[in-house]
Amino acid sequence: MATDLFTPVLNDRTRSVRFFNGRLLSGEAMTDEQSGLRAARELLAQAVGDGIARGFEVKEAVGASTTLAPVLAIGAGVAINRRGEILLLASDTQVKLVRPAHLSTAPASLFQTCTPPTQGVYIADSGVYLLTVCSLGAANGLAQASGLGGIQASCNAKYIVDAVQFRLLELPVNKAILSDQRLRNLVAYQCFGVDHLLDFATDPFGTTGEPRTLLDEVRDTKLLTDCDVPLALMYWTATGGIQFLDMWSVRRRVTRTKGATAFAAISDARIATGEAMLQQFQAHLTGIPLSTAFQAADVFRHLPPAGLVPITKSNGGSGFDYLKFFGGKTYRSPVYVEGGAVEPLLRIASRYPPVDLLDHEMIWLYNVRGNIQAAQAANAVQPVLLFANANVPFCGEARFDLSHAYYANFV
Repeated sequence: MATDLFTPVLNDRTRSVRFFNGRLLSGEAMTDEQSGLRAARELLAQAVGDGIARGFEVKEAVGASTTLAPVLAIGAGVAINRRGEILLLASDTQVKLVRPAHLSTAPASLFQTCTPPTQGVYIADSGVYLLTVCSLGAANGLAQASGLGGIQASCNAKYIVDAVQFRLLELPVNKAILSDQRLRNLVAYQCFGVDHLLDFATDPFGTTGEPRTLLDEVRDTKLLTDCDVPLALMYWTATGGIQFLDMWSVRRRVTRTKGATAFAAISDARIATGEAMLQQFQAHLTGIPLSTAFQAADVFRHLPPAGLVPITKSNGGSGFDYLKFFGGKTYRSPVYVEGGAVEPLLRIASRYPPVDLLDHEMIWLYNVRGNIQAAQAANAVQPVLLFANANVPFCGEARFDLSHAYYANFV
């Protein structure tokens, strides 16, 4: 039946109890009030999006972690899951990733909307694992009760605590690539949905959603739920322990995944994925020893739409040799850009697809004038080379406004 104009359309989720003098209050009334406030917060959080708001950095716990008994250190933080629930970790904590011999008693679970996975919660064998943080409601303390005739109350919890718990799920990664030197990069870009990033350009009217990723496969199995927020990927072997810990392959800032637009190509999720590609590359590169003999294709299958590579100085020093680093890839020799163009270029590039090191598409290479000039004047400054997907508009054209004679491009 159609609704008339100016007719109120009610809902039973965000209603609140009307308090007035003389009203007889009950536990049910106060619970209804709390439920309405909780629903309003969840709806507000859904409007903001889901992901990491701050904190929740993950690293191996130095001194506590061993090969057979890995332990992760997780920083305090705030996150929002797909249900719109706010997940708060009030202080830094450490998490053991193997099942203890004697399970400790967990706080009484008062309610839990997402059923925890029954498999893969703890490390079972060598493989790639996904660490998540999940919402959980727990009872804390006992409240005094009266008027029950001495009968023991079964629901006299003093507080309902919005708790979190950490889960570990094994990802369905092809075992054939576990020995590949590019494993970290390959799995990361499966989580970015690299195989489907250009689906919209291929069939704009046939593509209605975000690129399908490795995490979507896990969501299909119901092991990864809407209560979970992904924190990091980990590759663990029985003989070597944690081989790598990669946050940005799955970590995302708070992202509007349910927006007013149905046009997937301009969604906030696309931009957040591009930003994560840059962060993931820079974090991965930090763990690679600087060497003039290093070639990117040995470790990377894909590079982000843009990134920064530490390079050697003209008089030597630590860094990569860009001729070797980008060996086998088509590129234009480095040209100068001003420092003011770097941040805008990185922001713009996050809207573009990643670089595939196996194709023959060209990439742009840039020297940053201020960085090179400072590196020549001070040994403490590391020179860097900026690269970008050639689909990103070229920034190295000859300039007739702001430029420097010895660090400029000429027609």
